[in-house]
Amino acid sequence: MRTRFVFDRGLLHAVHLRGLTMGELAERADLSSATVSAAVHGKPLNIRSAVKLARTLAACPVIDELEQWAAEEA
Repeated sequence: MRTRFVFDRGLLHAVHLRGLTMGELAERADLSSATVSAAVHGKPLNIRSAVKLARTLAACPVIDELEQWAAEEA
């Protein structure tokens, strides 16, 4: 059974598309800023923290204008 989870670089992209700061994400997910920073930098998180982070991002809508801009830049 897996006890640690590592997010890829897509995590930061997902945060940006929602117009969130790392502090806002940490607050909404009920996690420390250090935990969110670790996740963004590819450090392993315990499953509970990873689930909180994933569910928080899933609950926040993507801002269409940010998504369109990111697609145009790619």
